[in-house]
Amino acid sequence: MDQSVIWGEVIDIREGEVVVETQWLGEVSIDLTAIMLLESDQEIELLTKDQNKFALSSLQVVEGEVVLKDKKNLAVDELYVANPEDWEEGHGYSLEGRVTSAVEFLRGNTSTDQFNADFETILRSQRDRITVRGDYAETSAVVLSPEYDEMGEPVLDANGDQAVTKDSTPTIDNWAIVGKYDYFLSNSQNYLGVNLGVNADRFADIERRAYIGPYFGRKLFVDKTYQLDAELGVSYVETDFIERDSTDDGPVAAESSDNYFTGINLNFTGETELFDGALNLYLRQTNILNVSDMEKSIYRTTFGLRFPLLLGLEVAAEASADYDGGAAPGKEKLDEAVKFRIGYNW
Repeated sequence: MDQSVIWGEVIDIREGEVVVETQWLGEVSIDLTAIMLLESDQEIELLTKDQNKFALSSLQVVEGEVVLKDKKNLAVDELYVANPEDWEEGHGYSLEGRVTSAVEFLRGNTSTDQFNADFETILRSQRDRITVRGDYAETSAVVLSPEYDEMGEPVLDANGDQAVTKDSTPTIDNWAIVGKYDYFLSNSQNYLGVNLGVNADRFADIERRAYIGPYFGRKLFVDKTYQLDAELGVSYVETDFIERDSTDDGPVAAESSDNYFTGINLNFTGETELFDGALNLYLRQTNILNVSDMEKSIYRTTFGLRFPLLLGLEVAAEASADYDGGAAPGKEKLDEAVKFRIGYNW
């Protein structure tokens, strides 16, 4: 304790920290256990970790305790949040999410059209959490072919230039949806869950892949700045491949063959704030280990930076690497991408 004195308005108390809005320093977060004396004449409601609520006409914290009139003082490490929302008191759900997209049109010697979109929605209560994520990507290459007549002579257009034919050829066509349900145990850092995922990739010859399975999860970091969840479970995975004839160059499937296995599912989901919330660093890692043939395991990693803007808008730079050990014969097992997105969060 350095005996510093800070003047400002208390705007939040959450997970062991008080946030004070100051005139010169902006928002300042202070560990409650580091405060010798805090006084505020604002009305405030305090919710403890065991869901007890205290309505106070003013707030006074002295050496690690909230001073209560006619009651035993409350230790600051028992506090959960100030001025709680309904869901934080155990009533209903909070809703948060985001949707982002990236569109690109290139014209010149090489012409491409690219569209990518993804979304994430999270419903959260004191007892459970529902997460739904999805993404879609489509890219087409525009090929310019000179036109010739039956004699092999160039065909001219109305301006006297050689006519060309424009053909659009798809080069990327994939989508994925993941749904998760988590039920928090008596220790809210631990939870049980089940996940379900479905995806397809036309040019990897995956007509449809689905997986489902239960898991045990734990919140390894739960404070405002650092959050990291780890999950361990089992998954049943089934893949329908597109089987093509040797003469089939088009996207239509001739037949489907099935491939399935039961594996170990290991997931990591985390994010952290940098520069007082100016940047948000996030990670999503999914591993499905095929215990009968480890070379056919599946690994998916997404790593990115979000830049919050005004009115809920945000931009993001994202890198992803997907390794599919069970890819169709003749197809690349590793897909890598770098994306720049713009979107909206709520």
